[in-house]
Amino acid sequence: MIGTDLTKGNVTKTLMRFTLPFLVANVLHTLYGIVDLYIVGQYADATQISAVAIGTGVLFLFNGLLMGMSTGGTVAVGQMAGSRREKDLSETISTIFGLIPLLSIAMLAIGFALRVPFLRLLNCPEESFASADAYVSICLVGLIFTGLYNAIAAVLRGMGDSKGPTIFVSASCLCNIVGDIICVGSLKMGAAGAALATTVSQGISVLIGYVYLRRRNFPIDFRPSSFRIHKDKLRMLLRLGIPTAFQEAMTSVSFLALEAIINAMGYIAAAAAGVVDRVFNVSIVPAIAFSGAISAMVAQNTGAGEYRRARKCLGIGLALCTAVAAVILVVMVLFPAQVVGCFAKEAEVVRQGVEYLTYYRYDCLLCAMAFCVNGYINGTGHTRWTMVVNIVASLGVRLPVMWALSRMAGATLRQIGLGFPTASLVQLAMGMLFLFCSKYERSHRGPALPER
Repeated sequence: MIGTDLTKGNVTKTLMRFTLPFLVANVLHTLYGIVDLYIVGQYADATQISAVAIGTGVLFLFNGLLMGMSTGGTVAVGQMAGSRREKDLSETISTIFGLIPLLSIAMLAIGFALRVPFLRLLNCPEESFASADAYVSICLVGLIFTGLYNAIAAVLRGMGDSKGPTIFVSASCLCNIVGDIICVGSLKMGAAGAALATTVSQGISVLIGYVYLRRRNFPIDFRPSSFRIHKDKLRMLLRLGIPTAFQEAMTSVSFLALEAIINAMGYIAAAAAGVVDRVFNVSIVPAIAFSGAISAMVAQNTGAGEYRRARKCLGIGLALCTAVAAVILVVMVLFPAQVVGCFAKEAEVVRQGVEYLTYYRYDCLLCAMAFCVNGYINGTGHTRWTMVVNIVASLGVRLPVMWALSRMAGATLRQIGLGFPTASLVQLAMGMLFLFCSKYERSHRGPALPER
């Protein structure tokens, strides 16, 4: 079988070996948006920066739905692999590869139909509207590639292989950088050039992933019959994936609403917020990596009945992730202007970005802890609980708090940024409530595996 048996060996070493490639892959994946914004910021003006930032927010909604379903796939594959059920594993993988492309095409169609209304709802400044529309339109084509990449990565990680996805995204990121330099720097295509480079590079990642799988002992042979959707596995994937997809969608909706609030403050504020969002995306990359690694490792150990080992994985991952986040927080506290200045050159954009970062930066520490706990709960198969937690945090706390702060007299990005750590604190508290107030068997035995 491809991958690594995550149910054996030293927990710390196994977790670190699995997490490091995951971390590299997430860093490189984050670079897609970072490189777009950085190169656009170097070769274009604030209207183009704003276009990329706002367009990315729209795409985050559709990407989040695909990533949520893929997370359910990782848990299902991990539990099947841990329980050594080869036939069920093969059928689960077949169903994933049959389902995700269909969802990608549906998201593509919906995105094209709703892109302009979304941009209007976001109060996209008129100066940036045409560029934002072009950016979204081109990137929507890439949803097909994004879905396929997420499907491949979800299966491999569930089987204990975190190196393969790193190879795919490394090549893709390199192509994206070269494409940005050509399309944005040399051809002066602005936001549209950044979108084109991103879409082409995503297609390359899928092609490399296909070659990677064909050269290994993969459970399916990629013939048309291998992409059959099995009803019982589809029900399992939907039971696991719909809650994670829905929570990603609701989180995206909350961020889109926040963008609308900030965009109403003008394109400079929109550009500053977009820059800080990219900074934050970088800061939580380790948290995302540890969360995904914990989820996959816990899924395999839950499938194998190794519940104590699964809980130990959470403890070690939480400690390591929090330590890394603390270092990142110190950098953002000591050098805020330099951090924001990496992605913007206009003085006013940098100034407002530093204001926004004032309270926002503390969220990276709280997110690190909350993401690890959620990763553990997802790995046990209780994705509905993490859905509830994330919806409460995003729609019940973050959005209302930030809206109320924005309505205060003389409100600036500084006050609005306070909503992020407030929401994450609630998210962490609800996750810990699940861990310590649930009965041991119920909190460890997830509902993912069907009967033999």
